[in-house]
Amino acid sequence: MTKVERSLMAGRGRWVADFTESFRNYTVNDIEFDAFIRGNTRVKGFLLSRLFSFLTNPNYSVGCFFFSTDSVKGFDRKHLIRLITAAKSGMKANEMQWAWLFLLGSKNIETLKKYVEGVEDQTVGIALLDINSKNIAHNKSYLGRQATRYIRV
Repeated sequence: MTKVERSLMAGRGRWVADFTESFRNYTVNDIEFDAFIRGNTRVKGFLLSRLFSFLTNPNYSVGCFFFSTDSVKGFDRKHLIRLITAAKSGMKANEMQWAWLFLLGSKNIETLKKYVEGVEDQTVGIALLDINSKNIAHNKSYLGRQATRYIRV
């Protein structure tokens, strides 16, 4: 979990947003996410990069919710729907325009992959990270497809 979180905050995730805050055991609607990071798309930097960012990038608030599927016995489609609903509530509470839900797991991956790829919701990008094989599955939304470019297991 820490490696994935660090890769977003200090690695490739900086191309998407400037992630500034990280929380552990973040609770939304009675669901406890293992981690939550947030930031915005307005990138910090020296004078020229700040000016370029100010003129070209919108200042969207973004966030990433992390959940370990191995911590739930019998993780199924209902659990996934509850997580998506909680992520949407977290988006609304934090006034975020973009959000990702990263599911980390090592058990029952093929079934979880079918659940994730079958999600039609376009508001939250969902990615399933297989800890053993380091493969990433995502939903059909634009944010879900883009998640594979910025996250590493």
